[in-house]
Amino acid sequence: MQYLWAASVALQLLVFAILTVRGFARKLPLFTGYIVLNLCQALLLYVVYKRFGNLSHVAYLFAWWSEVITLVARAFATIEILRLAMTSYRGIWALVWRLLVGSALLVLIGIAIASRGDAKWALMEADRGYHLIFATALVSCLVLMRHYFITVEPVYKVLLVGFCFYSCIKVLLDTVLQEFLYSQYVHYGVLWQVAATLSYLLVLIAWATALARPVALQSAPQVLSAHCYTQISPQIHFQLQVMNKQLMNFWKVGEPRH
Repeated sequence: MQYLWAASVALQLLVFAILTVRGFARKLPLFTGYIVLNLCQALLLYVVYKRFGNLSHVAYLFAWWSEVITLVARAFATIEILRLAMTSYRGIWALVWRLLVGSALLVLIGIAIASRGDAKWALMEADRGYHLIFATALVSCLVLMRHYFITVEPVYKVLLVGFCFYSCIKVLLDTVLQEFLYSQYVHYGVLWQVAATLSYLLVLIAWATALARPVALQSAPQVLSAHCYTQISPQIHFQLQVMNKQLMNFWKVGEPRH
């Protein structure tokens, strides 16, 4: 587990270095802040585990409450990337962020009512609820982008897919793994941490690769002939613009400033 932790810290440092050197930190300040907070959390927990032991009550409290902070940071980072990806479709973006906020509030209210003062249970369910909300939202947004051929910078797509993949894995770990192994396997906690860390390592590798890749080399493959594209593209674009305009009128959102 220590090797996985060290690899995670090293990859996060690499991602942060790429963000800084290539100028992405200015475009993605919230995402950069999320990476920094993750690094701070890793270093904090390392000190706490060394001082109090990883099974102590103090370590448990630090682990869960620091996770709450990083979850909030991850939410803002995800919203930041979605906003940049849909900057040309303010009506659709207005619908997306309202759905995210509304779903999050419903989950939090449900957890607060069901927990009945049990903070441990509430934190575990909040973690699962958060990842379920964002996994569903990200899958929906990615399908929307794919269906309507919304032009999105490849690096933003990779960042969104990374968040989506990690949230899906966490939902599986918090449901399937907990349901079948929590009461039967004594080392359930270690297995959960290893699986979560490995999935995050894969995400960090994908992020580092996408952020380091020269923009000039990123070109979308042409899957349709020029004739087909000329016929189909205007129809898709018109449908998307109509939907976007209707949503803008509904939410009373103005045109983007240039």
